[in-house]
Amino acid sequence: MSEAASRPPSSLEPRQSLLTGRLRFSLATRIVLAVALLIVLLGIAVTVAVMRGFQETQRHAASLASSGVEHQIEQRLAALTVKEADLSETRLLQAAAATRVVARSWDSLLQRTAAPQGPGLLRTASGASYDGTPSRQADVWIRRGMAQDSGAMRDVRDSQLLDAVLLPLVQETPDTAALYFLSRHNVVRYAPPIGLQGLVSATLEFTRQPIYTRALPTTPGERRTVWSPPYLDDAGHGLLVTASTPAYLKGEFRGIIGADVSLTSLSAHLSSLKPTPGGFVVLLDVQGRVIAAPPRALRVLLGQAAPQSVKARLGLSLFQHPASALRSLRVELTQRQSGVRPLDAHGTPYLLSHAPLQALGWTLIMLSPRDEIVAQHASVVRAITRDADQTLGWTVSALLICFLLGLVVAERLAHAGIIRPISGLTRASRQVTSGNLDVRLPEQAHDEFGILSRTFNTMLATLQQHGRALRRSQDQYELAVRGSNDGLWEWNVAGGDVYYSPRWKGMLGYGSQDLEDHLGTWEGLLHPDDRERVLRHIAQHVEGPGDLLEFEGRLRHRDGTYRWIHSRAATQRDAEGRAVRLAGSHTDITERVEALQLLEQRVVARTRDLEALLAVTRDLTYSASLQDNLDRLAQGVVQATGAVTATVLLADSTGRPSVGGRGALPDHAVTVQEPGEASEAAALQNWEASQGANLPATPTQDSVISVPLVYGGRHLGTLHATYPVEHVLDDTERQLLQGIAGQAAVVVENARLFASARDHAAVEERQKLARDLHDSVSQALYGIALGGRTTLRQLERTPDRAPESVRYMLSLAEAALAEMRALIFELRPESLEQEGLSMALAKLASALQARHGLVVSLDLCEEPALTIDTKVALLRIAQEATHNTVKHASASSIDLHLNCHADRVELVIQDDGEGFDPSQPREGSLGQKTMRERAQAVGATCTVTSERGRGTLVCVRVPST
Repeated sequence: MSEAASRPPSSLEPRQSLLTGRLRFSLATRIVLAVALLIVLLGIAVTVAVMRGFQETQRHAASLASSGVEHQIEQRLAALTVKEADLSETRLLQAAAATRVVARSWDSLLQRTAAPQGPGLLRTASGASYDGTPSRQADVWIRRGMAQDSGAMRDVRDSQLLDAVLLPLVQETPDTAALYFLSRHNVVRYAPPIGLQGLVSATLEFTRQPIYTRALPTTPGERRTVWSPPYLDDAGHGLLVTASTPAYLKGEFRGIIGADVSLTSLSAHLSSLKPTPGGFVVLLDVQGRVIAAPPRALRVLLGQAAPQSVKARLGLSLFQHPASALRSLRVELTQRQSGVRPLDAHGTPYLLSHAPLQALGWTLIMLSPRDEIVAQHASVVRAITRDADQTLGWTVSALLICFLLGLVVAERLAHAGIIRPISGLTRASRQVTSGNLDVRLPEQAHDEFGILSRTFNTMLATLQQHGRALRRSQDQYELAVRGSNDGLWEWNVAGGDVYYSPRWKGMLGYGSQDLEDHLGTWEGLLHPDDRERVLRHIAQHVEGPGDLLEFEGRLRHRDGTYRWIHSRAATQRDAEGRAVRLAGSHTDITERVEALQLLEQRVVARTRDLEALLAVTRDLTYSASLQDNLDRLAQGVVQATGAVTATVLLADSTGRPSVGGRGALPDHAVTVQEPGEASEAAALQNWEASQGANLPATPTQDSVISVPLVYGGRHLGTLHATYPVEHVLDDTERQLLQGIAGQAAVVVENARLFASARDHAAVEERQKLARDLHDSVSQALYGIALGGRTTLRQLERTPDRAPESVRYMLSLAEAALAEMRALIFELRPESLEQEGLSMALAKLASALQARHGLVVSLDLCEEPALTIDTKVALLRIAQEATHNTVKHASASSIDLHLNCHADRVELVIQDDGEGFDPSQPREGSLGQKTMRERAQAVGATCTVTSERGRGTLVCVRVPST
């Protein structure tokens, strides 16, 4: 009997069985309750969401309605404001139009009708002249002292024709208080006649008044109408504003036509307007002065009692008064744009609408209390709230009914579609738990339970396949371990027992029974040099958190040798992270380690050869002579390769080889008679034999190696090295000699190229000197010769003219002498150490003037404290820059400056030539590159700036030492 069968059942087992049976029995009830609870919760959530949605919709609709009504009121208020502003401006512009009509009709009236004789003028006691005719249509007034002025009288006669239009136009425009002509000679023709001579001072100069000066034309023929600020009229017309238009007669400016417009009617109209029962209208000029406003408006905007008189109100600016509610809106209200915005008038909210009178720059403002606007849409909000509450009640009732029906339907569907499939799945699971993997579920359904049934069946089939595959894998693993080249081991950390596979022991030459399965066995086989390192590494791994152990070490073979072993193991740890067991393998890596060691030895040998090649070639320089370089190379061959002697043979211009470099040979030259690579070694031996006792005593030299010097496919010579008979050259030494021969070929070729370049430069310099002598000195000498012949003939024929020819020859000789000195300075300037850089630059300027006729501007500081190399570099850069100017720039002048600063010295060369594009250097030109290289060589910077048609600037900056 098994232990489980013999053990009495505990008190816990019946409770589990009872609970299991009760749960299995009440599954349908639990599902129904769960679905019911879900539906109830869903119903509550939907009801709450619907109610909150309706409430939010209600608030949103009320808000939209409120904002819609408010927006509509704002639009109506803005439209009313713009309309009233346009009407007010139209009334004022009628008077302005009257001035333009009078100004245009004056010229046509004079062309149709001859100017009548002026009326007889009377004089007041104060000296002013006026028209006293009782039937006159307009007053005529002339300032005292102007009655005898011809211009004034001409204005009186010519303006008499205006009587036909001034008074009718005043009668046609109700707001126009007066129309008048004001001439530049202080003649006034004023309609309607009001006895102006009794109202105006005889000394008043109308031409100095703003109504005249503001309307003066700024350009000939200008007819711009100008409006004056509002003012109180002295003649009893009340608050006026004047429109002034320039008047011309036959193209001549004669004065202005003015119209005094009364604002009384407009102010009364605007003061009576009420956009809402508690609203009002305010008209302000450009400066914010009150033109029209009811008394209540000023109390609201100022928050205090306002002045009542027109004059006091005219001096009040609502843009500047510290208590004005419009003070903060000054910028917005003066931008000549209409708009609507809220306004806090001393604690009372208002809706402000404004529109400009564009022609005058005035602003019309309408204000309506905010409370009156809000009251209009309160009824709309109440109606929306009532309808929303009724709709919400019907919606919630319908939702409750739908949820109850859904609960019944869900219970039936849950029983048919969930409970029965789950019961079948439970029975199948119990059979699988008991070990029966052949059980299967029906797969007729096409819903999730059908998918679950098919998945369950597929899982069981997969488990059966994996079981069979696992058994095959175990068999294959056991077979692979038996045939593997690796040794397996397993270590029980707590007990210290170790399992070593037979292959593990066989790798070290031992049988399966020769070694004891214990940790001490492995420790005893470790190499003494590896024991401490490997044991410390294993101890750190066991105490640490890692799962993978990997190390390398040497184990002693049975034959006494040591084998390199690579060990890799996995670690099993307990719940507290302590290592319990390690299992791994040993791999013999002796061959790989030995291969790496051999590779390292070869790398060391190759490095040594390269160092020897570097030691031979590092002393070769391109500035030393070819003979010295080849001697160093031959001596290096002797020192680096152990040769007895080393010789470099070169082919000369006749094709015969000659000794170019020696190593351990006598220091005298030799010519080898037999040219060619094959016979050079034999020729060298014949030469050594001919020297006899002159050669130093050396061991027998039977080993000779010859390496050709080849560069660019051309044979330049041969490197010969002789060795003692017992010395055998290996491949490494041969490769070293080939590398040295390649460096020798480069040295020989560079020496040839350097000599060729030097000869070419000398030829070019000679050709340049020849051209300069031919173009300048030769021509001058030829002119002197011609002058001499001319002088001889003149001495025979006209002796008195001979001195003139002599002076001409003398000027030619002096010019030739100056040209020669300039050439000599360019070829060999005097010592900079003696005369200094400033003197050298001055002589360079003289040479440019003498040779090329250039105008040179000099600005040289005192002699700078620079090294001689730096001075030479600056002088050469100046010569190169001026040479480029003469050759390419077609310049007429050059500025040559040497500036000394505290931290630097600057050399500046600038010409007025054609210029060029520095980013596109001329083909074959190295001037810029040469100047920059000279500057960099002494720690300076050289910049070239140029532009086509703007000349060239060369600037060199040298830091002060």
